[in-house]
Amino acid sequence: MAGNIICGPEFSAFFGTTIMPFVAYAAIITATLIALAFMVGRAINNPKVSLWAKTEIIQLGISLGAIFIITTVVNTFCVIDVREVATIFGLPDPGSHNIYDAAKDFLKGAALYSHNAVSVVRYHLQAYTVLAYLNAFICDFSTGNIGWGCLFGYGGENQQPLGGYGVQTAALNIAFNSALISHFTSLNFIFILLFVYRGFVFLFLPLGIFLRAMPYLRGLGSLFISLAMAFLIVYPFMLSVFYLMKDTLFDGTDYTPMPIGMGSYDESVFPDAENGAEQFFAVSTLGEGYVKDRYFGSDKENPTGALAFAANAFIVAVFFPTIALIATIASVTYVARLFGEEIDLSRITQLV
Repeated sequence: MAGNIICGPEFSAFFGTTIMPFVAYAAIITATLIALAFMVGRAINNPKVSLWAKTEIIQLGISLGAIFIITTVVNTFCVIDVREVATIFGLPDPGSHNIYDAAKDFLKGAALYSHNAVSVVRYHLQAYTVLAYLNAFICDFSTGNIGWGCLFGYGGENQQPLGGYGVQTAALNIAFNSALISHFTSLNFIFILLFVYRGFVFLFLPLGIFLRAMPYLRGLGSLFISLAMAFLIVYPFMLSVFYLMKDTLFDGTDYTPMPIGMGSYDESVFPDAENGAEQFFAVSTLGEGYVKDRYFGSDKENPTGALAFAANAFIVAVFFPTIALIATIASVTYVARLFGEEIDLSRITQLV
């Protein structure tokens, strides 16, 4: 699991055998270049080069200090139990998870919640579409139940007596699109979190250390280190805070609103490719009562609940993770100021 990678032995081995050597090599190369520049400055008696070398030694120490802070916070996040945090604040028991696992489980819950919203809205949309499109051909010159117009060229009119269900269909179409966006957005945020957890973000650390000592590249190096700190600390922390609210955000332990249960929404009742003609003939001749009983029964028709489900899914799967991402990006600017650099936040947000 992703959270176990960043807190488990696999990640420790990766960090110790891959990342730290890169950091050490970058620090050694940078220190060597600074030492050479200092000696050259003394040899040619150029105080500017010597001053640059002295300044960069301090910057190298600051960069290594940032690495120490990152590793310390990561190890701390791995031992903090959100269950104990919930107990302190009187929140429902969220289960025993560290910060990184809690962040991962929040996004997994958001993806499942939005997926369930898609299923419920799609079920209602299919049922109301069938109802709205049921039609009948009414013959002219009827006498009782006999339409004489059908004996002379099929004169009459085509009616959709249940066409009023098109109103529900239009509303559910909007909700369905919203739920789809919510689901794919939650998956996107999961991929971002996996990118962080898999350790690729740590590649910014050795690059940041090296580039901060290079002329005209200090801002880029500060940006790399600031990105690593922000996405390893702020992003999972924000998501773990939202995870503490999961009982409220996800409505229930089954990730559905309490009146809506997923088990009853079986889409096999709708016409399919194999026997669709026979099924459609049955529903088109037996009327509204048969169709509603076949698709909704006595307790499954809940269009208002389906619309609310989609709206809640957007809040859970789009709004809250976006807030976490915006806070993370904004923190990059403030972290970079610790290194004495100003980062153009507007350009960073264009990358998102």
